Order: sequence, then structure tokens, then C-alpha cells
Amino acid sequence: MKYTNKHNVPQEIINAVHNDSYSRGKATISATGLLQPPRIRLLAQEHYEELTIDISDEIWKLLGQSVHTILERANEENEDTITEQRMYAIVKDWTISGQTDSIDIKNNILKDYKITSAWSIVSALQDGKKDWEQQLNIYAYLYKQNTGKTIDQLNIIAIARDWNRNQYLRSGGDYPPSPITVLNIDLWSDEEQQAFIEERVSIHQEAEVQYLINDELPLCTDEERWRRKDTYRVEKKGRKTAVRVLDTREEADEYIGGHKDSKLLKVVEAKGECVRCANYCDVAEFCNQHNEESK
Repeated sequence: MKYTNKHNVPQEIINAVHNDSYSRGKATISATGLLQPPRIRLLAQEHYEELTIDISDEIWKLLGQSVHTILERANEENEDTITEQRMYAIVKDWTISGQTDSIDIKNNILKDYKITSAWSIVSALQDGKKDWEQQLNIYAYLYKQNTGKTIDQLNIIAIARDWNRNQYLRSGGDYPPSPITVLNIDLWSDEEQQAFIEERVSIHQEAEVQYLINDELPLCTDEERWRRKDTYRVEKKGRKTAVRVLDTREEADEYIGGHKDSKLLKVVEAKGECVRCANYCDVAEFCNQHNEESK
């Protein structure tokens, strides 16, 4: 992997980014990798030496590492807490691994720390975050496989890197009241955890075989690409901005039909942006699915 430094980040920070000690250990795949779309994981493996990332894009990751290190040191003497422990299990002939941030062994609570945005926390509180739920249930499964003990509660400790008191005071209750929010995560049954992990392993195994034999990768789904919904813009001749933006063609046609300037209006379909592909995927330049749709 190659790093650029477009914003003249100081050398001390560059050194810290390069000092990342993360490793999935002697595992075929990590919990994080298991949750990735196979296309992204396999393209990242194949093009690892060609990947280019700017140092500035790694700053939040560095902040997360700092928080984890501080919390680990603070709990070294706490006999009731296990921190930063990597665990392994064999599923369908693959070794999977995951590293938990913190486990309260007295109360059987598994905790994971997330450095994120305040509005991501709002979204998680309102609608949940499926990837957080999946990740923590994989960790709970690994913990039981390694210790024979059951986790009774899953928590995300979400730290808002951009929390603002004034925004909270103006929000009317939607915005987090504190920079730190504890979220309770749904705990699945043992059977649900096992079935989910086996399904994800199978998906990745099948993708590897197809890539090896046919040089083909499964397409990322709209959900995996974080695709926004299509919209329908009602545009007026001579006007730069849309008169209205509606969710369906029928709504747009109905709006035009009842408008006094209907003859000057037209409907333009706006395809929903694939946010991950456009802004957050490190392998987008190597992805034929993304490149063909971007033409």
C-alpha cells in the first residue's frame, strides 16, 4: 500500500499511522473481513501493493487506535475486565478471528468502542446499525467458542468525534446529549450466530473459487454499495434548480399534471448515488462494476 500526503501532515503523525500493529493473527479471515463484500476483500488482496491512500484519510483510524490503547492501559489491573483479546474459531474449514475491545467477565458484557460522528449515533439510535450488530454477535460467538462462557449483553460505546453542545441545545432532542453514548445491541441466539457466520464464510469461499476459476467476482449489492434511492426531479425550462424532487415517477407526473405551468415542466430521473463506491471504497478504481456504471 502506498501513502500520499496531500495536506502536509506532520511526520510524527505519519509515523504513527505507519505504526499500526493490527493483525488478524493466524486466521483465514477476520470478523471485519467476514462482513466485507467479497468483491472488496478480494480486490484489496489482489491490488494491495497498488492501493493509494492519503495520510489525512487515516486520522480518524489513528484516533480510534489511541482511544483503544488508553482504555486498555487503564484496565490492565482490573481482574474483571478482558481487553483487546483476539479469539479464534474454525468454521467450514476456515479459521476466523476477532479482537474484542472489552469484556466484563463478572457481568458477561461484551463492549466495543466506536469513534464516529454524532449523526451516525443518531442513526444507530433510531434505526440500528446492522454491521455493528453483526460484528458484536460474531465476537460473542468467538468468546463462547474459546471459553465456553456465554455473553449476556452487547454494548457499543460510541464516542462522537464531532459532538457540539450548541447543536445539542438546538436539536430538540434528536442529537446525542453527550459525546459518549452507550448503545444496547441485540444479542442473537447461539443458533442464529452460528448460521450467520457459516453463511458469510460460504459466501466468501464461493467467491474465491469463482475468482480463481473464472476470474469473476460477485457484484456488490445496492445495500453493500450504500446506494441512495432514485429520485425524480421536476425541472422547469430556464430554471437551474429543480421545482420539486419526488420519490416516484407517478408522484412527479401527478405534480406536473396539476401545475399551472405544466407545459414548461419535465421529469428527470436522478439515479441514487452509490456512496461507498464514490467516496469510501479503496478499491473502486480496480472495480469493473463501479467503472462500467460510471461511464
